[in-house]
Amino acid sequence: MKRVSILFTVTMLLLATLSSKEQSPACLRETDWNKLRPHPRLFADNERLKSLKNQKDSVSAQLIVLLRYQAEEALTADKIIYPEKGFKFSAVRTAQGRILPLALAYRITGDKRYFVRARQELMQLAALPDWCPGHFLDVGEAAMVAGTGLDWLHNDLTEEDRIKITSAIVNNALIPSLSVSESESGWMKGDFNWTQVCHGGLTVGALAIAEREPKLARRIVERAINYLPYAGAAYAPDGTYAEGPGYWSYGTSYHVILVDALRSVFGTTCGLEKFPGFLKTPDFMAQMISPSGLNYNYSDSHLGRDASEPAMMWFARAIGKKDIAAEELGNIRRMQQSLPIHSDSSQKNTIRLSRHFALGVIWWNPLLPSTKAIDAPLHWTAKGKVSLGVLRSAWNDSNAVYIAVKGGTPNGSHAHMDEGSFVMEANGVRWAVDLGSESYDKMRAAKLDLWNYTQNSTRWTTFRAGPEAHNILRFDNGLQEVDGIAVVGALPFNEKYSGNEVDLLPLYKSNMLKVLRRVMLYKDRSILIEDEWKAGNKAISASWQWLTYADVTLVENGFLLKQSGKSLKLSVECSSGQNKVLTVEDVSQPVNKQDSPNPGLKRLVIRIPTAANASVTLKVKAVPGN
Repeated sequence: MKRVSILFTVTMLLLATLSSKEQSPACLRETDWNKLRPHPRLFADNERLKSLKNQKDSVSAQLIVLLRYQAEEALTADKIIYPEKGFKFSAVRTAQGRILPLALAYRITGDKRYFVRARQELMQLAALPDWCPGHFLDVGEAAMVAGTGLDWLHNDLTEEDRIKITSAIVNNALIPSLSVSESESGWMKGDFNWTQVCHGGLTVGALAIAEREPKLARRIVERAINYLPYAGAAYAPDGTYAEGPGYWSYGTSYHVILVDALRSVFGTTCGLEKFPGFLKTPDFMAQMISPSGLNYNYSDSHLGRDASEPAMMWFARAIGKKDIAAEELGNIRRMQQSLPIHSDSSQKNTIRLSRHFALGVIWWNPLLPSTKAIDAPLHWTAKGKVSLGVLRSAWNDSNAVYIAVKGGTPNGSHAHMDEGSFVMEANGVRWAVDLGSESYDKMRAAKLDLWNYTQNSTRWTTFRAGPEAHNILRFDNGLQEVDGIAVVGALPFNEKYSGNEVDLLPLYKSNMLKVLRRVMLYKDRSILIEDEWKAGNKAISASWQWLTYADVTLVENGFLLKQSGKSLKLSVECSSGQNKVLTVEDVSQPVNKQDSPNPGLKRLVIRIPTAANASVTLKVKAVPGN
């Protein structure tokens, strides 16, 4: 208790000396803080925990089976080795994937084995001298799991345990956060995933210890409420996520964690889920999944989804529609059926349980109404920081034709030089590919300015991040201009096709007078990519790129692609008087130290010399076949 008294004194001195621009949000009153709910109060109270035992629907049964399986795996797992120096990111995430399922499984089943191991993991995390404040994501993740573990296990922990965990949350997370800059470029009021993760984790930690450190906790929570709108604004107006579907999962998960922490403790969300576009963002994720089940992995995203998405259970509950979580429910069913304890364990499953899976168990609402059909458009155009156009020939058909094209800017968190780029599928084959993220460790080892998005940043020398690896137009093999923003819009209605147009001139304005790309999906399942450009006062060499893993043959006026017993014919037509050169380049081998190999990757290139002030129209028609 003496330690807590000293800690309280230090906290008060810091609060008195550090200036703050934050103002108390109107949604929380003095009475809210004076009447904190008893533990457990984060995400679920005792009543909610009891109700989990009584839910008899099939999904609830599957969730409990998976939760217990995750907890059983944690019981026999090796001790986590936390690095003495540097990132603790991976180790803290591992701790989340143990403490959360163990703690919830204990609260549901009463099995003391789960409590003993959960406490062991929690106390090991609390004993660390720091949570790596130099990389504050680690701190946010650690505060989230320490706070949740303390709250869910509070009544079974000793007072000494509670003091140690409280001390760790305060000393390793809350107080260090008071020294973080409030600059526009930092996470404190940024528009990217760090803002959501750090404020979300800190809020959970603060609410877990609010009765012990009321003034400090209040400042942390009210600061998060004031600053989360910077990140929330990035979803406007249609729910797109600039950092791609991979970072959508990370940032949005912590956004809903923060929102639900407020709801569970105070009975209000302070409207942090009501930003324009936020409740539309499940539509974005649905559209980013192609007929074959792969992501449109633009920016630093991965091709496939490797973990379940508990946040979809929250969105389904918040919106009141079960079908919002349709894919998640399908994954849950497949995961449950693939367990060794299940009679049908021969069924393969490539999705693993999220480290936040326990929250999905809490968020699931079995009373949600079901819908009979997908209420999603075949042609989806979305505005936002990264505007998008998605065209598909059908839903629930793995052989459907799919093409998605993006706008946006290279000057953004995790962005690539891929404005105007697209991915394309037909007959279950991804014909035009995006390589997604390069290894951050490789980029750091090459001493690149990894998070520098300026025009001459060394980031753009990385094959996957720069212009070399994207399905874009290039002029004189140059870079796209990072201060430009490409905007995607829908083409006027036409009975023969649906389409999108991308104004790319802002990315090439130094040398060009016009750059447009149109993408059209026809009723016969063919696709037309039509590009127009006009050179400025000097001649330029234009090049058109398409990346693919298919076997490629040059044919008259085009390319023939073959893969998995299927084919795609690309027919090339150029405006009168223009010479064009078609080539197939092997780009499978690393170019620079930071580049990973890409076995089997080819780049189709069409080069067209363009005279000064000349206009060119290039049409590439893609026809899928067998």
